[in-house]
Amino acid sequence: PKQPKHRSTKYRNPSEQTMAEKIMKCKLSAVGVTAVINAICTTVSSFSIHRNFVPVARHIQQNYAFVSSLSRDTGPRFMFFADEMETVPQRSTTIITIDGSETSVYNAAKFMVDAFWLQSPQQLVQTSDDSIPEISYEIKSKLITQQADDIMKNYGERLGRRKLEARLLIASGDGDSCGALSSTENVQGMVTIEVRLMKCSADGRGGDILNANMSEKMLTQAIAALRPKQRREYKDASVIAVARELLPPDVSAVCSISNLCVAPSARRKGIAAKLCKEAEKIAKEEFGFDEMYLRVERENDAAKRLYEMKLGYERKFDVDSATALRVDAVSGSYIEVESGIVIMSKRL
Repeated sequence: PKQPKHRSTKYRNPSEQTMAEKIMKCKLSAVGVTAVINAICTTVSSFSIHRNFVPVARHIQQNYAFVSSLSRDTGPRFMFFADEMETVPQRSTTIITIDGSETSVYNAAKFMVDAFWLQSPQQLVQTSDDSIPEISYEIKSKLITQQADDIMKNYGERLGRRKLEARLLIASGDGDSCGALSSTENVQGMVTIEVRLMKCSADGRGGDILNANMSEKMLTQAIAALRPKQRREYKDASVIAVARELLPPDVSAVCSISNLCVAPSARRKGIAAKLCKEAEKIAKEEFGFDEMYLRVERENDAAKRLYEMKLGYERKFDVDSATALRVDAVSGSYIEVESGIVIMSKRL
């Protein structure tokens, strides 16, 4: 953070000065201090703590430039309550399933490029010389267009019924429950849910989730091999039933989450957990699955901590050589790279 511009402050007693000095030594920006104040005032509003804390809090806010949010590495070493601080109104977060219109899909793609591909804690942008890339408007537009095409293919409007269920969920900060996504202004996060096929190894110790094209192809071929009368019997059958009855024993239908991303301004507020819990609810109550799966890159420690420690997922398989995507900052395209993948699952 920037060095603060100190102003002369008169303390009413020595305890105020001591407390202010302790807080300043925490190396927190004003945003970090304000976040602590607001969080505590919001959740413990019934507490009436010593009123000397209030001028101290105001002093910190006045003298520290609003530079960055609470640091993950430093964290608060000293917290205090305040009972007279003005709190920032908390916006309610609503999880909605967006429709598959072109406008909604484009805005979902725009949010994903901004929040995930270009601002992920995991470095996903590649350049020829490993320098910090500068993404031009033209390159960003190309990335959004390609991402929108992919989202439309898997989650957008389609004539006829999909063979594989798929949903795109948005965390909206304006409390709106409408399925149309007209802009990204109030979007806090997103996640996708999809039904796919999973192929396990002969010994049951390995396996991977197949992509949408391969999953649909296997299902189509299995039904096409039947006699006309049998095909009609499976016309409205669930993917779970088709996989169980027509596919080899090492192939099964699974429900998985993917494309989880949260806006930088909304991170560390439980948005990712809310999205995942809603996805799990849909998988169980609407799709009929009793287990949820996901794929995460082996080197993505932050995501693995979220899934394992906060959401209750467990490792199922390790895939040593799998395909992952990166952004090519020069051509404005998504390129495939080899990466280790962890398959996780959770009973619902």
